[in-house]
Amino acid sequence: MIDLRKTRTRAICAAIVLLLVLILSRTAAAQDASTDPHALFENVTEQAGFTAVHHDVYMITGQAWADVNQDGWLDLYLTDSDGPNSMYLNNGDGTFSLAPYTGSMALWLARSGGAVFADYDNDGWPDLYVLNWGDNVLFRNDQGQGFTDVTMTAGVGDENAGKSATWGDYDKDGYLDLYIANWSCSPECGRPQEGDRDRLYHNNGDGTFTDVTNLLGGGTRGAGFAVSFLDYDNDGDADIYLVNDEFLNPIGNKLWRNDGPGCDGWCFTEVATDVGADERVMGMGLAPNDYDNDGDLDLFFSNAGQMVLLQNQGDGAFADVAAAAGVALDSSAIGWGAIFFDYDHDGWRDLYLALTAHGDAGGAYNVLFRNNGDGTFSEVNNSGAADPGESMGVAYADYDNDGWVDFVVGNGNEGYHLYRNLGREGTGNNWLSLALRGADRINRDAVGARVTLTTSDGRRQMEEVTNGASLGAGSALTLYFGLGEASIERVEVEWPNGLRQQVRGLVENRRYELAYAGIPRWLDAPPDPATPSAGITAPFRLPFSPLNLAVALILGLIILIPALRWLRKRARPKK
Repeated sequence: MIDLRKTRTRAICAAIVLLLVLILSRTAAAQDASTDPHALFENVTEQAGFTAVHHDVYMITGQAWADVNQDGWLDLYLTDSDGPNSMYLNNGDGTFSLAPYTGSMALWLARSGGAVFADYDNDGWPDLYVLNWGDNVLFRNDQGQGFTDVTMTAGVGDENAGKSATWGDYDKDGYLDLYIANWSCSPECGRPQEGDRDRLYHNNGDGTFTDVTNLLGGGTRGAGFAVSFLDYDNDGDADIYLVNDEFLNPIGNKLWRNDGPGCDGWCFTEVATDVGADERVMGMGLAPNDYDNDGDLDLFFSNAGQMVLLQNQGDGAFADVAAAAGVALDSSAIGWGAIFFDYDHDGWRDLYLALTAHGDAGGAYNVLFRNNGDGTFSEVNNSGAADPGESMGVAYADYDNDGWVDFVVGNGNEGYHLYRNLGREGTGNNWLSLALRGADRINRDAVGARVTLTTSDGRRQMEEVTNGASLGAGSALTLYFGLGEASIERVEVEWPNGLRQQVRGLVENRRYELAYAGIPRWLDAPPDPATPSAGITAPFRLPFSPLNLAVALILGLIILIPALRWLRKRARPKK
């Protein structure tokens, strides 16, 4: 005889077990490093003390890194489209605290999106530009004690639908100029849905800017998402690459080649079609980098369909190699912010991409691609950073100064997530962190400078200091190099004015700061005066003149005299 009570009890227990299995399996799909012993990154948002939320999934998230108080630790500004923005100060112990002056830069009534730091006035303190639906805001850094809104005085309010901004010195006058990528805020703004006009502002060097958008000719009224000043043709000046969203306005991406002085003050030529960079897609995020280590900048940008990787052919042209490289993905998700960085220190820059699902489809997880070093990438399944949120922005920085690059992800309708690199892959590899500082007619942030690093195994890597890119984001301006198991042979810096500086004697696994025409400073301890050394070569693009010779001699003496004094002191016999 069947015991109905026992049968019913067993059925209920089986159902409960099945339900638990389903719950646990779904939880495991989104498992992070706190429970996965093999994960490469850990979500440390709660431990870090971040509570900021970005409420609008249709507004770009803003995440920007900079050491705003010059204490040696990178701080973070986060935006919210429906509430206060937040300025978090890095406490140096893995945690962050809201700055005491955060209320003065919260922009309570604004619908904020992207944000980026830049030292526009060359006073040594990073300032902040915030993009809004409506007037943008420029905050001047008051020497680490707070920020002051100087938008009206500077003249960079621009009341359009700003998404991203980039800073670069296109005319090499030593001051950073500003490009703003504007999308469209129709129908909320009551304007035709044709895209708002982008803006190019020239920095006058006196705290004010002049709108010089006319220098670019036509093509600035697209639906811009991401933009970056960068030197795509290796001629030493700042060109401009813009990613447009064809969904609103059928205008492809734009590439303005910098042709120098002339025309109506400065010459730009739009060459995207000529060089194969005018992709007509629903472009979103942008990541410029030399991913293949061949000495020129390549361009990855995300899309509402397949992603695009434009490989620089070295002759001024580009070719889309996304499919062959394994980073095209399919059209089931929308790509947003993107970054290149070497997470495992093997000397090849990897790719992280923020994703959202189409409509209510769900199931879109952010993806980390490992650079295989042969022109291809492989998806990393145990990243620990496969964020399942409506991710839009991403910005990288080594916020804990351990040499491993971390990043923050911005999610629409959710909070921001901070992912710490655990250093579990590439534990035997070496690294170098290098922060450049400009002086004289070199902008303080050294944007536009290039560093070529040669390692003992003969490999060469090139990094350019760029500002902005990704999507509404500001990554750290510090250059992070992975070295594999090799040591550092030499570092060559090409400054924006053409001066070339060679540095030897750098030690692996250390963080350095290198000032224009100076000797590197070890950031983690007092520098050894015997190492490293720095050599200056004459500007390679400037013709010979007595003035150029005098400059080279003076710069040489600046380095030589202290070195001779130190050697003389060391040579004295001990008493």
